[in-house]
Amino acid sequence: MQTFINSENEAEYIVKVKSRNYKWLWLLLLLLLPLLLLLRFSKDVAFVASDLDSKNVLQDVNVDFKYVDHSFIKLNPFGFLVSDTVKLDGKTDKDGKLVFTKVNYSLYSVLFHSAENAVVMASKGCQASDTLTPFFTSLQEIFPYEILLGRPKTSLTFLVVDKEDNEPLPYAMVKVLVEGQEFEAQTISNGMAEIKNLPGCSNLRVDGSKEGFLSDSLIADIGTFIENSDNRVLKLVPRKGLVSFIVKDLETDKTISGASAKLVLNSETSDLTVNTNGVGKGFFENVSAKYDFSIVVSKMSYFDTSSAVFKLTEYEKLTDEEKVIKMRPCKNSVVFRDIDSLSGKPIENVANKIFINGVEKGVAVSDGKGCFTVGNIGQDDEIKLVATKSGMKTKTWKSTGKKIAAGKQSARDIKLQYERILPSKPNPAKHCGVHFSGTLLSDTEIQGHISKIYSPDIYGEYVGEGRYISNQAAFPKAVQYTFDAIAVDKNTRLIIYSEPDFKGKILLDVKGPCLINNVKWKDEARIKDVCSKTFSPDLEANYPKSCRKWSDSNMNTWDFGSCVITCD
Repeated sequence: MQTFINSENEAEYIVKVKSRNYKWLWLLLLLLLPLLLLLRFSKDVAFVASDLDSKNVLQDVNVDFKYVDHSFIKLNPFGFLVSDTVKLDGKTDKDGKLVFTKVNYSLYSVLFHSAENAVVMASKGCQASDTLTPFFTSLQEIFPYEILLGRPKTSLTFLVVDKEDNEPLPYAMVKVLVEGQEFEAQTISNGMAEIKNLPGCSNLRVDGSKEGFLSDSLIADIGTFIENSDNRVLKLVPRKGLVSFIVKDLETDKTISGASAKLVLNSETSDLTVNTNGVGKGFFENVSAKYDFSIVVSKMSYFDTSSAVFKLTEYEKLTDEEKVIKMRPCKNSVVFRDIDSLSGKPIENVANKIFINGVEKGVAVSDGKGCFTVGNIGQDDEIKLVATKSGMKTKTWKSTGKKIAAGKQSARDIKLQYERILPSKPNPAKHCGVHFSGTLLSDTEIQGHISKIYSPDIYGEYVGEGRYISNQAAFPKAVQYTFDAIAVDKNTRLIIYSEPDFKGKILLDVKGPCLINNVKWKDEARIKDVCSKTFSPDLEANYPKSCRKWSDSNMNTWDFGSCVITCD
């Protein structure tokens, strides 16, 4: 209560004013506050999910939303200042949005816990968001909260080994192809290579490669690779190839046959040894590209020679000339030659055992030109050569160093003869052979001009199944009287080569029954009807008109070849 006194010019009044009392209001508020704090509200909380890299919205994203609902008083069960964690989840729609409707909260939470965070996590497949903690009060539908989903990055280590010995391979390349991107790394000394920043949730193709090895590939999802290190091993198979070479005389540039060649791998002599053939050529098969190699050649009368050191991949790029190994002959070297005693043609692959003054010095094999070399021959030396070859008679040749030095090449020719091959006899029950004749063949005989098939005479012979390295030895009578006709039995095959030892062109390859007369005599009156006439019954059955013909070329030139006769 307050008192007011009027001025002295006026009558005095005493007025007492009583002030308002609000204590009751505050008391009322204190009584109502617990009830106000019990008030609850709801709102819609919106989220939108997007790809972290492309920023495109993502549908069907799993969103987990968690917040704490605080209550001043909770009735069921009863309690004061109670906190409950509320968990909600759902998936985004085709627009990447998800709205949690009517999310409940209390006035007490707003007044006393407004700064508290919600927890939001989102995932789709292997894509995931970080754990987000926005203020709960800021989340509302009209301002959707953006959730960015990305894929985890990972690093993988791959091992590259040699598949043959399981040893690690350094300096191999490892390439990983994922979603159009390529990652690569090189292995270190332990064969390991690390590929970094690979995107998760991906299928990987992993390729391992190294020069000299066949590549290896692995294809799987990244989870499979992460799961087990055994899934990350690339096994490279060493590539293998053919190493061919030619050995020649350094001074004459002629090829050297019968030279012994050894393969040296990583500076260690291997067990692989070959001899050069008649044209000086040799080769090693299945040489591994992972080794350094060289070739060491040796030959009697020559100094040992070694090639340069190569890798298979390098060697394969060389020209034929660059693959030639040249050997330097020893002093006083002399070239000898093996030839056919009848035709004078050279014979290759003849083994020539060499004796000097009665002491065996080794064996030299003739090359494609029939030649071989003997070194260190003195003028007073006694030389003996023993030449042998399958199908030929052994030939022994002797001379002195003085005569050899003074004579021409013909004086150093070793003349060999083919062994005589006895013709087999006709077998009426089962013919399996060929009648060769130096005259024409038919079902009748005209002395000196036409012989009768299967009738033995001085102009030909019946030759049974076999391989004949010389026609002169196989049918010498036919060759002596100019080779002019062949009668090949049924189910018998005849192949004639232009040169001995089954070399040169194939002049004839036929299967019987077949009767062939020399085209040279096609217009001869006594023989010109041989293809059209009717033979005597037994020969007509064996050689009907359909199997008779003239040769394609003059058969007289077929004398010096070889032939093969086989029967079904």
